[in-house]
Amino acid sequence: MSDGLNFDDRMFLEGQAVYERIVAGQVADVQAELMNAQLRASQGGEGQ
Repeated sequence: MSDGLNFDDRMFLEGQAVYERIVAGQVADVQAELMNAQLRASQGGEGQ
């Protein structure tokens, strides 16, 4: 996968992953899960 993804692309992918877990019944706190997804997306383009 390319490292050229911008925040919107990463947020879309994170949101899709959260949606899949919600549908599968694996998410107890949707708001917290979405906040975590946004945090991961905002940090996604930066290496450690």
